[in-house]
Amino acid sequence: MKANSDKSKQSNKATRRVLAGVLCGASVLSLVLSLVMPPISQAIANDDQAGAAEETVMGGGSSSESADVDNTTNGDAERQDNNDVKNDEASGDAGAASLLSDDAGVEDAVQPADDSANDEGDIALAVEDADGYTQINTAQDLYDYLQNDKKTGKFRLNADVECASDITLGAGEVTLDLNGHKIKHNGTESGRNNMPMFNVPAGATLTIEDLNPGVDSECKQDFDKFGNLATLDYDGNGTPNKLTYYVTKSTPNGTATTETLYKHEVSISGAIVGTAAHSTMKLINVCGGTFNLQSGVLTTNQDANVRHLIYADNGSTVNMSGGYVCGASMGRDGAGAGIHVEGSTLDEGSTLVISDGVIAGNYAPSGGGVYARNSTVNMVGGIISGNGTNNDQNGFGAGICAENSNVTITDGHITNNNYQHYDESHKGNGCHGGGGIAAFNGGSLTIAGGYITGNYSAEAGGGVYAGAWKQALSGFKFSGGIIASNVAQNSEGGGIRISAPTESVFEVPIDSHTDLPAYITNNTTNTSNDWGGGGVFVQGSGDNSVQPARLRISNALITNNHARGFGGGFAACPTGKTAITDTDGIAIFGNSDDKGEKRSGGSNGKSEDWDFNKEEDKGGEITKDFIEAGHEDLFLIHDSFNSENNPYIAAVTGQMLGGGAANWSGTIDKTPTSIGKYEGAQAKYMIGLKSEPIQYDKDAATAAASLFITGNRSNIHGGGIMTNGDVIAGSTTQVSVYPKMKLNGTKALEGRALTADDTGKFRFQLLEPGESDDVPSFNNNDGKLQLNGCLKVGDDDGVTNDAEGNFVFDLGRVNSDGTSVYYLVEDPGNVADRVPGVDYDQTIYKIELTTTTDKRPVLNIEYIYYLVTNVRVTNLKNNEVKTFTPKNGSDVSIKITDGNTDKTFTNVYKPKGSWTPQVTKKVDGGEMKKFKFKLYAENTGNTEKTFKPIYTYTSGPKNPQIVKFDSVQIGPLGADELDGNRQAKFTYYIRECPADKNEGTKHEGYTNDTKRFKVVVTATDNGDGTLTCTPAYYEVDANGHENEKPTDNPTFTNTYSTSLPLSGMSGVTLTYLAGAAVLCAAAAWMHIRRKANAKGGKRRE
Repeated sequence: MKANSDKSKQSNKATRRVLAGVLCGASVLSLVLSLVMPPISQAIANDDQAGAAEETVMGGGSSSESADVDNTTNGDAERQDNNDVKNDEASGDAGAASLLSDDAGVEDAVQPADDSANDEGDIALAVEDADGYTQINTAQDLYDYLQNDKKTGKFRLNADVECASDITLGAGEVTLDLNGHKIKHNGTESGRNNMPMFNVPAGATLTIEDLNPGVDSECKQDFDKFGNLATLDYDGNGTPNKLTYYVTKSTPNGTATTETLYKHEVSISGAIVGTAAHSTMKLINVCGGTFNLQSGVLTTNQDANVRHLIYADNGSTVNMSGGYVCGASMGRDGAGAGIHVEGSTLDEGSTLVISDGVIAGNYAPSGGGVYARNSTVNMVGGIISGNGTNNDQNGFGAGICAENSNVTITDGHITNNNYQHYDESHKGNGCHGGGGIAAFNGGSLTIAGGYITGNYSAEAGGGVYAGAWKQALSGFKFSGGIIASNVAQNSEGGGIRISAPTESVFEVPIDSHTDLPAYITNNTTNTSNDWGGGGVFVQGSGDNSVQPARLRISNALITNNHARGFGGGFAACPTGKTAITDTDGIAIFGNSDDKGEKRSGGSNGKSEDWDFNKEEDKGGEITKDFIEAGHEDLFLIHDSFNSENNPYIAAVTGQMLGGGAANWSGTIDKTPTSIGKYEGAQAKYMIGLKSEPIQYDKDAATAAASLFITGNRSNIHGGGIMTNGDVIAGSTTQVSVYPKMKLNGTKALEGRALTADDTGKFRFQLLEPGESDDVPSFNNNDGKLQLNGCLKVGDDDGVTNDAEGNFVFDLGRVNSDGTSVYYLVEDPGNVADRVPGVDYDQTIYKIELTTTTDKRPVLNIEYIYYLVTNVRVTNLKNNEVKTFTPKNGSDVSIKITDGNTDKTFTNVYKPKGSWTPQVTKKVDGGEMKKFKFKLYAENTGNTEKTFKPIYTYTSGPKNPQIVKFDSVQIGPLGADELDGNRQAKFTYYIRECPADKNEGTKHEGYTNDTKRFKVVVTATDNGDGTLTCTPAYYEVDANGHENEKPTDNPTFTNTYSTSLPLSGMSGVTLTYLAGAAVLCAAAAWMHIRRKANAKGGKRRE
C-alpha cells in the first residue's frame, strides 16, 4: 500500500505540473492576442471603407477594366525583354489608345493616305495616350506632326499607313513606336523618286521602336552549320510577315569548340517597309543626325528594292540596340543594302554601334548586311546573319564590308553570311571573299570578342578577309572571341585570310581571373588548287613593290588540325618565311596529314610541293625520304635552286610554349634532323618536322596558351595555318640558338658482363663550376660524390646507361662567347642505392669548350648561333689530355674515353659471400667437457689471401653437440679469381686442439680425437654481388690418410675410461657381499611395511 501511495503522490505531482504549464501558456497567448487583434481589426475596417469608396467612384463592373488600362500603361513605360510580356503590354497600349480616341471624338482610327482629310489639308488634333505618346492614326498625322510642325517627343502608330514622300525631322528627339503596325513607303510622288521615308539631319534624333513586337522563336537544326542565308515570307500583298535566319553557336570545351546550328523564326509586326521596285531610296537617311533602332523592323516588299535600309553620312551616328534590318536587295550597284555608313574622311565619318538586334537577309555586291567607308563600326552585341553578296558579281564581305574604316568587334554573332560568287579566273589568287567580314584599304580591324561562325565564301576568307591585295589595313588585331566553322570553298583561309601587305597581330591576353582564351577552330578550306590554310592563311607577294602580309602570333597552341597534303599544323609555301621563337611563342603538336595525297595545282608557278623528278624537272621537291619522315606538324618548302647562296628563310627552336621540349624530328633541307630543347635549326628551302613532346610538356603548353587553333581542315596544306607571307611566332626580337652538343660515354663493368637488367642502374652527372670554382670530388669514407659548389647541368638526376652501357648528354646550352668548363663524373649515389658488388670508378673529366657566335637575321629577328670551335678533355686522375676540333660547330658529338680504351668509366664487379664451419663433438664413456677446436688453412691454392686461424669450444653438457665457428668471409673476388664457371675453391682444415690444463680443456680419463677434417669450400658467383659458399668435409686420419668421399657429419669422438681398486679377488668378493647385504635389508623392510598396512582393514588382494 505504501508503494501505491508513493506512486499516487508522484502522479498527482506530475498532473499539477502539466496544469501549471497549460495555465502559463494560456496567459501568454492571451497577452499576445490583446496586442495584435486591435490593429488587425482596424485594417479590416479600413479596407471595407476603401472598397465602398472605389465602387462609388468607378460604378458598376467597369472598375476592373479601368484597372487593366492603368496597369498596362504603367507596364509600357518600362520595356521588357520577354516576348510574351511585350505582346501583352502592346495589346494594353492599343486598348488604352482606343479608349482615349473615342473620348476625344476621333471618328476613324485608320485614315488612308488619300482620304479627304489629307486632300483638304485638315490638321487632326494631337492626342496623347496615358504614357505620353502622341497618337498617329493616319499618314497625314505622321506628316503633320513630324514634317510640317517639326514636332518632337514620343509618337505611337495606331494603324498601318502608306506614305509616298519623305519626312525631314526638325531639331530635337523624336521617338516613334510602330506599335505592331507598318509604314509602307514607296518614295515616289509628284515627279520625285527614290525619296527616303525619314531624313535625320544634324541636330535631329530619330528613335524607332515597336512595343508590340513579333515573337522570335529558336530551334536546333541538324544540317550544314555554315552559309545558311536568311529568308523572308510574304503575305498575299507581298508584305513580309516572317523572317527566318540562322545562328551557329559555338561552345568551348578545353582546347576545342563545338558548333550547333539554330534556326530562328520571327513574326514581323511593326515595320517600316519600302515598297517600290527598282528603287534606290535610302529608307532611313541619316544626314548628320542620330538614328536609334531599338525594336521594330526595317525591310522591303517582296519585289521591291532600296539602296539602303539605313544610310548615314556626314558624321552621323546609328545606334542599333534591337529590332531587325532585313530583306533588302539593292541590285548590282553600290554596297551595304542593310546599313551603309560613310564619310568624306575617316575623321569625319559616321559611326555605327550595334549592341543588339538582327541584320539578316540583305543582298549587295559588297556588304550585304553592313557597309562602312571612312567610318567607325563598333559591334558589342547583336546578330549579323544570313546576308549575301550577289551570286554573279565580284565583291567583298557578305556580312560586313569596311573600307578605310575602324571596325571593332567585342561581342555578338556574325554568322551564316555567304559570299556567293567565284570567278575561275581568280584561281590561285583569292582576290575576293569574306563570308563574315571583309575590311581593307586602310582603317583597322580589331576582333576582341564575339563569334564569327558558320560563314561561307565561294572564294577566300570564309570568316574574315583582312586587307586586300595592295589595299592593306593599317592594322589587324585578334585578341579574343571565337572564329569557328567557317568555310572557304575555292581558295585559302577557311577562318581568316590576311592579304598582302596587311600586318596582323594575334595576341590574346590571359588572366585566369578575368580573361577567356580565344579560338580559331573547325574552319575549312576546300580548295583543290590553292595551297590551303584551314584556320588562317597569310598571303605573300611576288611583287617587289608589295610587302608580303605578316602575322605575329603569341601564346598559341596549334593541335588536332589536319591537311590532306602536308603540314597538318603549320605550312609555308614557296614565298613564305617563318620564325618560331621560344618566348611567348607557339606549341605545335598532335596534328596530322595524309602524306601528300593532295597537292597544289601549281598556279603562279608554285609547284614545289610536287614530286621531285630529276629527268623531267617541273619544280617539284618532294622525295620519298621526305614523305616517310616527319612533316605532320610543320611543313615549309621553297625552290632549292641556288639555295646555298640564298639567305635562310625559316628558323625553328626546340623549346616550345610552356617551356617544354618540342622534340622535333624529320628533315631540314632534305637532311634528317632532330632538334633538342635548347637547340635550333635554320632552313634555306625545306622543312618537314613532327613534334612529339612528353605529356608533361604538352600539359604545360596547354596551360600557357591563350589562343587555341584546333580542329581546322585543309584540302591541300596547312590545316591550322598556311602562309606564303611572313609569320613570326613569339614576342622576342632576339633568339639564342645553341649547338647540337652531345657528350657521349660508355660504361664498362669488369668482373662480369653488363646485362639488360643493368639498364639505368648507373648514373652520370655533367657539372658546371660554381662561384668557388672548386672541382668535384668523392668522399674517402663512403665514396659519395661531393659537388663542392658545382651546379648540375640539365636534369638533377643526370643521365643513365642503356643495356650496352652507353650514355649521352645533350648539352644544348653552350651559350658563352668564349670558353665554357664542365666536369663529367659517375655518381655512385648513396651506399644503399648502389649496385651490389660493384666498386665505382672515381675518374673526373674536365671538359673545356671554346665557342664563338654567328648572327643570322630572319624576319627582323636576330638569331644568335653559338658554335663550338675546340674541345679539350682532361682526365684529372692521370692528367691525360685529349683535344677535338669539330668540323661543324653547330652539330658537335664527342665521345669521352679513358686512355686508349673505348670506355669512359670502368667499374669493378667483386662478389663476396660467407660460410659457417661446424663439426659434431661426441664423448664415449663419459660426460661432455670443454674442448677446443681450430679452423686453419695450410694452403689456399688459388688465393693469395692470408687466413688467420679461428678457434671455438664446446659449450654445455649436451652430448653429442654441434660446434660452430664464427662465419668465414670469402671475397670480394676479382675476375681473375673466378674460373669459367664463375667459381673459386678454398681449402680449410679443422682439428681438435691438444688438451691444455691452462685453458681448461685437460680432463682426467679423457682421450682426444687425433684426426682432422679437410674442408673444401666452393664459392659460386650469383651475379648480384653475392657468392654462394658450399663446404665439403673430408676426414683425414692421424696418419694423414684422406677419405675420398666427403661426409655430411664431420665428427670428433673423445673417450673416457677409469681403473678398479688393486686388492685382487678379495676386493671384488667384498664388493659383491656388500651389495647382497643391502638387497636383503631392503627386502625385510618392505615385508614389515606390508603387514603394518594390512592391520585393521580389509586385506588387499
